[in-house]
Amino acid sequence: MTSPTTALPSITRDEFGVFFAALNEGHDPFSWQEEVLDHICEHGVWPERINAPTGSGKSSVVDIHLFANALAAVGAAPRVPRRLCVTVGRRALVDSQATRADKILGDLKDALADESGEPGILRRVAEALQSFQTRNDDQRSAPFEVGHIRGELSNRNLPVTDISACAIIAATPDMYGSRALFRGYGSTKAARPRETALLTMDTVMVLDEAHMNRQLLHTTQRIAELQKREVNLGVPTLQVVETTATPSTGDSESTTLGVDIEALDSPNDKELHRRVYSHKELVLRPIDKWDGKPGNAATVKAAVDAIKDFLAHREVGKGSEVAHTVGCIVNHVRTAISIKEELAKDLAEDEVQLLVGRMRPYDLKKLHPDLFTTEGDKSVKVVVATQTLEVGIDVDFADLVTELAPASSLAQRFGRVNRLGHRDDSKVVVIEPASGDSVKKDAPPYRAVDLSNAYAWLEALNGAENPSVNPAAMVKNPPVQSSPERLLYQRPEWPDLLEFSRTDENPYDEPDLDLWLHDSLEAETAMGGVIVRDNLPSNTSAAMEILKTSYFAPRDEETFPANLKILKEILDYQDEHGVKPRKFLYRQGEISLWQDADQGEESSQTLAPGDVLILDMGSIPFTNQGIAVTQRELPSKKDELKAVPFLDDDELCVAELYVYEKCADREERFRKYLGLSPDEVAELLDSQASDGQKVIASELSTEAEGGQEVIAWYAVVTDEEFVEGSDIAQELAPAGPVLLDDHQNDVAERTRQLAENLGLAPEFSEALELAAKYHDEGKRDLRFQQMLGADAETGALAKSGRRSVAEAYRARSRSALPRGWRHEQLSALMVAASPEKVGEHRDLVLRIIGCSHGHGRFSFAHDADFLLKEGYLPEGLDYEALKEQANRLFNVGYWDNLMEQTSRTYGPYATAYLEAVERAADAQISREGH
Repeated sequence: MTSPTTALPSITRDEFGVFFAALNEGHDPFSWQEEVLDHICEHGVWPERINAPTGSGKSSVVDIHLFANALAAVGAAPRVPRRLCVTVGRRALVDSQATRADKILGDLKDALADESGEPGILRRVAEALQSFQTRNDDQRSAPFEVGHIRGELSNRNLPVTDISACAIIAATPDMYGSRALFRGYGSTKAARPRETALLTMDTVMVLDEAHMNRQLLHTTQRIAELQKREVNLGVPTLQVVETTATPSTGDSESTTLGVDIEALDSPNDKELHRRVYSHKELVLRPIDKWDGKPGNAATVKAAVDAIKDFLAHREVGKGSEVAHTVGCIVNHVRTAISIKEELAKDLAEDEVQLLVGRMRPYDLKKLHPDLFTTEGDKSVKVVVATQTLEVGIDVDFADLVTELAPASSLAQRFGRVNRLGHRDDSKVVVIEPASGDSVKKDAPPYRAVDLSNAYAWLEALNGAENPSVNPAAMVKNPPVQSSPERLLYQRPEWPDLLEFSRTDENPYDEPDLDLWLHDSLEAETAMGGVIVRDNLPSNTSAAMEILKTSYFAPRDEETFPANLKILKEILDYQDEHGVKPRKFLYRQGEISLWQDADQGEESSQTLAPGDVLILDMGSIPFTNQGIAVTQRELPSKKDELKAVPFLDDDELCVAELYVYEKCADREERFRKYLGLSPDEVAELLDSQASDGQKVIASELSTEAEGGQEVIAWYAVVTDEEFVEGSDIAQELAPAGPVLLDDHQNDVAERTRQLAENLGLAPEFSEALELAAKYHDEGKRDLRFQQMLGADAETGALAKSGRRSVAEAYRARSRSALPRGWRHEQLSALMVAASPEKVGEHRDLVLRIIGCSHGHGRFSFAHDADFLLKEGYLPEGLDYEALKEQANRLFNVGYWDNLMEQTSRTYGPYATAYLEAVERAADAQISREGH
């Protein structure tokens, strides 16, 4: 954190244009972008709506957010939300938003590193944003944080520890919405409340193309409204902005800013005028056998023919420096795959690129990096995609082929063509039925009424003197809104939020969030993922060990996105012998073996959004062209998949794979360990590890040659990271042992700094500091101290000396502590027994202490008898008195009542935020080795 004597740089509102140009290749901001910034600076809040046609720069909300926060940091603007969460309904677009945020972050870091001459605007903005950070100066390098959550694995990429920092977060609607309701898909129960706090407090959520996510818009707007009933902590509550060219609500009282196509006379809007009135000729291509179904042969043929016509036309001007890539956007993955396969017969493999939302991130990164920019890639002739390209990516196709879809979707697709208005001959071909009467049945994911309305809308556009689909035409003849997919939208109410906030309990059945998140209650839109591994031993226990090891745990980049229908088909798959291959389930950070039911019976397990299945390589087919598909969409020739490699410096050695491969070099690695116990092998490997390396060893053995046993697997990895946020992190320090009193005092001081930086009201700052000062009192339990290896002469420890994660887990398993024992539960008890330690907000302080690791919301799993053991309390504590207090708290139910009352008194989001601030301070101090 910038010290009080460190002068912040000078930044004025008038410098936004220079800042914007520095990040956008010299382009000045458009008038509407300046107006949004002016509104924020004047009122301290964002407008409720931003109406802007495709190509008008809606992604600039990131630039505006950063500059507004920099102005606030230097006192030139009011306090505004520190975090911006851009939410968009396509996974590839979420990736694109995160990539752009990373690029801006890189630009600001470069500006910070350049200390020559007078500081320019980028450096001054970076320095201003840095003042929000409370980490030690030697560890603080980023002006802002970047978060990224989209389907499958949440990949722990949320800046929960840097809660005071400015941040840009990209998310899909499900990932954001589930966290807004305390039920983050893919999150552990302990992580839920702090992720909710991060995304709903001190945050502005921008919902891109809100008309595609009306229910989420209603839900988040209601959350923002209900937060006004909570106590005023002194920080902004949730602000919700819908950005679209077709607003999804008719509330005339909402503040709306955006583009007025009739008022683009400003010199700054010259470029925008060219985009709005760009050349995009509409060409309708009716076909007789259109049916809207996946893989329709007539649609595929018409699309391929149109693409080839465009390629032939563009071939004449191939000497141009501008990329002439032709785009093709269709409604189904199977259709996209079929079109690519047909084009691949005449074009080189790299000349045709397939992009659908279900691509594995590892495969997506291997695509041409310049392809999905306005500059394009001249080596790519055709991009075949599904709806993933409808919004948010700044691709600029020379021409486009698409098929009939709802009018609002078509309008978005049209925006991918001649995006910058540099071409004067771009065309858009729409493949449609020969007659509007052909659109009589629903063609999932679209309804017949929406397709019929779109057909009529296209006919009207085509009847103009010069049929065009540029943004100006879209404003003059707006696309017909899609019909609502449900009769009523659901609003979460106060009792719903109180129930959702009970994050640490095990309900009989998790709440179905579809009611509050999805526009359709019929379509199976919930997503999960699939991972394939080629290094898991057949011994299931050994395989589970590997998957539970942090270095080899499931990763986002190796996850194939798949909806629950695909996952269910994978679960039902039987090989040629009628056997169901084994499958592992990754849910909420935990690994388990999927329990298949006996034939004719239903499994006791059910799938949930965010679930990820882990398969052995080749055991179950589920992909076509590297994309997860249903069993009926599988190709005749099985896809050749490759597992995503681990880091080059991390090596996993599995005895079963090495010994039985009969590879002399590999087999020799295990031969010298024959007959040794796993512990003996682990000690031997540790002694041989070089600097910067750690050894992770199995606790299991497997049978090798001659009936002898050998360790099942081991791994040599780069030095283990600090496992931030996990329970085991509370027992580890990157350097030497940490004394408990020192740790608690440091956390209390960091909490005070955070509270001051955030502008928390004094009464809540005081409660937080008190909670931080005693949050780890329960670690004084002698059983915990023995586990840490404490020396009675040096005092109680908060963390042990340097240990590997594996060593820490072994120490815990050998301690006298019962499984599942929570030190923060004892901390809350010890402070409750000493009322002189807490101030006015006693119950709030106890709550923050008890929930300091995400547990205890609203009850703890264990009672007084489990928590306390006579003879292991530190000196000065009366066991009987403490036992009586514990009975009252955890047996009679006072703790449950305390949680309920504090939630009602202060509010579920306010309490989650206060808990998150204390947890952030604790994590920061731990990360710094204190």
